[in-house]
This record gives sequence, C-alpha cells and structure tokens, in this order.
Amino acid sequence: MSLRFLSTNAAIYAVGNIGARAAIFLLIPLYTHSLSVADFGLLATLQLTIQILGVLIMGGMSTTLLRFATEYEAQSRLNALLGTSILMILLNALAVAGVTVLLLPWLFSQVLHTPDVRSYVGLACGAATAQSLNYHVMSYYRARQNALRYMITGILTAVLLVGVTFVLVCWLKLGVGGALTAMILANTTVFLAVLAGTARATGLRILPSLIAKLLRFGVPQVCSQSAEMVIGAVGIYFLSYFHGLETVAVYSLGNKLAIILTITTISPFSLAFEPYAFSSVDKPDRRPLIARSLTYLVLAAAFMSACLLVGIRILLPKIAPPEYASAFVVVLMLIPGITFTGIYYFGQALLNATQRTRVVGVVSTVVAILSLALNCVLIRGFGWQGAVLAFDLCSILLGSALTAAGIKHFHLTIEWKRVCIGTALLAALLAASFAIRGLPVLRFTLVCVLTMTLGVLLLLRYDFFHTDEKLLARRLAAKLC
Repeated sequence: MSLRFLSTNAAIYAVGNIGARAAIFLLIPLYTHSLSVADFGLLATLQLTIQILGVLIMGGMSTTLLRFATEYEAQSRLNALLGTSILMILLNALAVAGVTVLLLPWLFSQVLHTPDVRSYVGLACGAATAQSLNYHVMSYYRARQNALRYMITGILTAVLLVGVTFVLVCWLKLGVGGALTAMILANTTVFLAVLAGTARATGLRILPSLIAKLLRFGVPQVCSQSAEMVIGAVGIYFLSYFHGLETVAVYSLGNKLAIILTITTISPFSLAFEPYAFSSVDKPDRRPLIARSLTYLVLAAAFMSACLLVGIRILLPKIAPPEYASAFVVVLMLIPGITFTGIYYFGQALLNATQRTRVVGVVSTVVAILSLALNCVLIRGFGWQGAVLAFDLCSILLGSALTAAGIKHFHLTIEWKRVCIGTALLAALLAASFAIRGLPVLRFTLVCVLTMTLGVLLLLRYDFFHTDEKLLARRLAAKLC
C-alpha cells in the first residue's frame, strides 16, 4: 500500500461523505421551514440523544470488526465475526431501550420541555438502533477496504432519508415524530438490503466463543466514543436546561454546518487511515507514510476551512431565517475543536492498532468528566459561546494526549515542523475570518481566497512538499486536465 492507495481511498470516502451529507443537508431547510424554532431545538436535542444511545448500542463492535477483519478473513471466519457482532448490537439495543424508556423519562423531561417525553425517547431508541445496525454493516465494506461500496451505501441511505422526511414532515406535517420515524425507516431499509447481499456472498454465523474477545476489545471503545459524544455535543443539554430550546436551535444549526469540515476532511481521513493503520502494525516500512498522514490532515483542514467559511457566508441566509444569523460565528469558533477531533482519530487509530484500547478509554473518560464540568460552568455564564469554548479546549486536550501516546506506542517520527506550519496557516485563516466577519460577502470571500493563496505560494516557495508528493499532485492534475 502506498501514498497513492491511501489518498485514493480517502478521496473516495470524501466523495461518498460529501454526496451522502449533501443529501442530508437538504434536511436543514426542511426542518427550519417546517418546524418552529423550539421544535427544531427539540429535534436537535433528540438527535444528540440518538448519537449517545447509538454509542451504547454499538458497543464498540464497528471498530472491533475493523480491527480483526484481516485476521478472521485469513481464517475463513469473517462471517462469524460479522454475525456475532450484529447479535451483540441487537442485545445491546434491547438493554439500552429498556433502561431508557422505562427508567429515564424523568431525566429527559428536564431538557426536552415536552409532555410527550416517553414517546419521543422510544422513537429515539428505535432510530439509534437502526443507525447502529446500518453503520455496522457498512463498516464491513471498510474492513474489506471497499471504499466504493461504502460510498454508494452511504449516499443511498441519505437520499432515502431525505425522501421519507419530506413525505412525513413537509407533506404529512408529522413534526418531530415524523423526522424520527423517517430515520428509522431509511436506515432499516438499507441495513436489511446490505445484510441480505452480504449474507448471500459470505454467509452469517454466530460463534458464542467469540463474544468474550469482542467484549474485551469493544467495551473500552464505548468509553472513548461516549467521551467523544460528551465533548462534542453534550453542551446542547446544558444549553437547553439553562437557556432554552431557541438557543439550542441556533447553536445546533452552526454545529451542523461546521460538521461539513468533518464530512469533507476529518471523516474521510479517519475512514481511510484506520484500516490502513490496523494492517500496518507489523510492517515498519509503512511508518513514514503513517507519520506523514498527520501533516496531510492539518493541511487539508486548513484549506477546507477556507472553503467552508466562504460557502456558509453565502448560503446561510438562503437555508435559514434571519433568527439563525449568529450560526456563522458558531461555525468559525468550532473549527479548531473539529480539527483536533481529527488529530484525536489519528492517535486513537494508532492505539487501537497496538491493542491499547484501555489507554484510549481512560484518557477519554478523564477528559469527558472535565468537559461536563466546563460545559456546566461556561454555558451557564456565557451561553453558546461557553459551549464552543468547552468543546475546543477538551478537543485540543484529548487529541494532543491520545496522539502523543499513539506516536510513542507505534514508534513514529512525526514531521513536527510541517505540522506546525500547517497549524499556523489554519490559525491565520481563522484570525482573518473573525476580524472581517462583518464585511459583505464579496469582500469576505476575497480576503479568504487571498489568505489561502498566499499560504500556498509560501509553501511552494520554501519547498514545503516532498518530491513524491509533488509527483503525485502532478499526476492527479494531469488526469483531471
């Protein structure tokens, strides 16, 4: 596997993510124009709940499938790995739904601000289960490094979700309940279709003796993934409790738009890098490329952030009413934390590859506890600005700690000079964008373009790129032309 292979897979994942999420972003105007601001805030809070429940239901099985796929495929037991992990997800779903619906409605009533709490929580459990199962069978394609099928399945899910949501929310006027039902129907349909195709190709088998091994690797993943959820989104609960659903709506819209950076850069990198790192544990010759990947991530985040900020300045007035105008500043302030989320994925992949999941779990849990405290204090005093600050601080801390540990255990030599230059370029862009945020769209766009152009020229002038990187860029340019 080479730089070309890794970049090709990352590009395919990026295209798939962009296509899938582009369809999903069509939901934003459907929601903002079909629901009241308070109902949109309610839906955003429930979507966060679905993500948290999904982590518990998944039980780390997706990462476990990725980690052991190569080993079990060599033993002709991949069908047992897939079948047993699906069974464990279903059992987790029953347990999580039982506890959530029967025991926790009193807790959710504090943040949902609606009398129909039990019904909404039940629908959230169903949506979390459907999403978990669908994502898990899609992870089978990642384990086989079949990026194209992963891309197609993701786009299909998104298109189906938009269509069903339009019918239930915009046409039948079923409100928040209709939006949750659409998630269940779309994800379940695709899951069953993919599972049927996979079962025909490889078969499915449940192997009870495999359960203990999957649990040993998967349970620490729950800790790290739960911590990621706490750091990334638990602020919504505190915003709802201290400041109401209208504030949640504005912050949530900015958060959804900022996720474009994750879709176009962070997630494709993680999707391509994680299986590559897992398959390279015993191959020292691949370590220089793995080390360089951190440099590529930071550079990509800088350039895509410029595109994101310009795009949002143009599109925000068209996709949401004026009450959501401050969502642009939310996006701008979230970018540092999102970039360090990518660095967190880098370090986590290295630690998972060396089977040090306990390190990931312990560090993530400690930072998550800190995040809860920061969110409570900062949001109470500063509103959504406090939520952003808590997210950025904890993301930087978690990403730095796990990457330092991952580099140590994987025995990598990082190009710190190039990483620092890429970070400085991103910081310059964010500072310039914040300073000129009040300018008209055309002037704002011009300043952003000039900033990034100057950055590229400086990188080329001082031989920032290696020879093989320049060669690959020329080949790609020649193909495009």
